Amino acid sequence: MDERLVSMYRRFTWRILSNYVTPWEFEQLKNEITDYEQWCAAWSRHAARHVERGDAARAAGRRLTAGDAYLRGALAYHWASFVFTHDQAQFRTALEAMGDAWAKAAPLVAPPMELLAVPFEGLALPGYLRVPDQAGRPPVVLLLPGADSAKEELYNLADHIVARGLAVAVFDGPGQGLLSFDSKLRPGQEVAIQAIIDALAARPDLDGARLAVGGISYGGMFAIRTAAVDDRVRAVFAVSTWYTPAGRFAEMDDLTRPGQFQHYGGNDPGSPPVHGERIAAEYGGPVTTVIYPDGVHILNNLWYQARPLVADWLAETL
Repeated sequence: MDERLVSMYRRFTWRILSNYVTPWEFEQLKNEITDYEQWCAAWSRHAARHVERGDAARAAGRRLTAGDAYLRGALAYHWASFVFTHDQAQFRTALEAMGDAWAKAAPLVAPPMELLAVPFEGLALPGYLRVPDQAGRPPVVLLLPGADSAKEELYNLADHIVARGLAVAVFDGPGQGLLSFDSKLRPGQEVAIQAIIDALAARPDLDGARLAVGGISYGGMFAIRTAAVDDRVRAVFAVSTWYTPAGRFAEMDDLTRPGQFQHYGGNDPGSPPVHGERIAAEYGGPVTTVIYPDGVHILNNLWYQARPLVADWLAETL
């Protein structure tokens, strides 16, 4: 098997299966894809079938079924584009199709997504906001994706949070998603995140005085850096992040290196628990560090434990 496929399945099987891809779908695609160069096209064809199913359901007046189908189609396009940056044409096409499917899903999921764009230094930072029904002015949680991720991948975590009465906003920053064609991840990524916080804090339907920021992987590091410089952040969480990513590039494999420039999994060599311990030691405030000995990166093999725990902690803290 293509070594890049071997690496994909070794490192990311649990990540894909924990985000709206069934084991049956995954196995069918695994049998179909015999060379890594087939990855994006095969997943895109699969995504298109979900979107077609959504179109049929919407035409029949089945809004929830349509919303779910569009959601699954959008995330399948996300997996089509996932670390496929070496082919920029396919990468862009998959991301654009993901955005189209996401826009179709937005008004049909419950609660619906409000699609947002925050201006920042000539960019329009794209995001979505979900507010619980009859919530008054709820606290708000800002979620940040990782370096090879996108806002769409955080939908399920957001679902756990919004179910506990909190509003959730999820945004791509510079260098993420389609913005990666016009911008790069920046050393001061927190400056862009503060622009998003400005926009959320100005909304009359949200309680900006009760705001949390959190993220997965690099997004967790961005969240911690933001909390360090912005007093409006009342709580912060990170799942599988770093005290510093210095030195990571040399240790990355051929699959993830081209796309690259406080929960921790004990079975996560990429962001081992020692980083969480170092962050906790220097944080200077109340800190809870949770380590799952069998957890992989972002705890995607234990998502059914980790995501509810994050949501519960946020609801209790805010």
